[in-house]
This record gives sequence, structure tokens and C-alpha cells, in this order.
Amino acid sequence: MNYLVFLGSARDSTPPRPARLGARVAAACCRLVTARGHRATLVDPLEIDTGGVFKPQFAYAEGRAPAPLDALAKMITQADGYVMVSPEYNHAMSPALAHLLNHFGASRFAFKPSAIVTYSAGQWGGARAAMGMRGFLSELGCLPVSAMVHIPKAQEALAEDGA
Repeated sequence: MNYLVFLGSARDSTPPRPARLGARVAAACCRLVTARGHRATLVDPLEIDTGGVFKPQFAYAEGRAPAPLDALAKMITQADGYVMVSPEYNHAMSPALAHLLNHFGASRFAFKPSAIVTYSAGQWGGARAAMGMRGFLSELGCLPVSAMVHIPKAQEALAEDGA
């Protein structure tokens, strides 16, 4: 099976320093997916040029969208499922993850499972963000799995490489 692991943070410097906390969590997710014999591809919003002003990939004429959006659209279509990794921002999912996912129509995600993994440097592990993510992912056509993963104090739970 082929899974995309979406990293929901665009912060490249965040407490606890020096490592990007979300990258630890996403690395752990990739490690767990591959340990079960599946393929995991990390999707990092810092590595995707969405083209400046918001314009969804599906709003462009065929072949006219920015190349990174077309490439990600193809990856989304070909994936068997998704792992959505998000910190909590004001009791909601990260704006970076919502912004990235909003570029693609629901037909790309339709009827494919999506796992929700949230984290925080504090004690709640992003649990409140996960509640809103379920509805958001359902609107994208994903089938959020009922069990969610919340990682409190992720900087203590995971090493920089996700171990």
C-alpha cells in the first residue's frame, strides 16, 4: 500500500529547539508505516510551492497549474490512504495543512482512509485539533479512521529522527 504522510506545520523554527517538532512526528509516522511493509511518502508544506495567492489546483486549465501542485495532485490520486499530522492552533488543525489540502478537490481523496495524528509540546497532544480534522477530512472525501493518535510533549516522546 502507498500512503502519503502530510506534515501539517510550516514552522521551521519552533519550540522546542533545535528540531522542527512536527518533522519528528511525521518521521515517526513514516517509520511505522514502512515497518508494516507499506510505502510512506512525506508531504512537507515547506517543500511545496503552491503558487502564491490561493488558487486551487483544480481551478487551473488542464496542464496550467504550477508543477508542484500537479505533481502532488497525481500523488494524492495514486495513494491508497493518508496520514494527516497536525499541531493544534487555537483548538484547530494547522493553517498550513488546511491551506495545502484545500488546493485539491474531494474526488482525489474519495473513499480512501485517513489517519489523524496530532501533537503538541504541552499536555493535550493536539486532541482538540483532531475533532475538527474529522469533519474537514470527511468533506474532502476521506474516510477518517475512528482511532486517532495524540502525542503530548512530543519533544520528550520522540527523538529528532522520529524514534
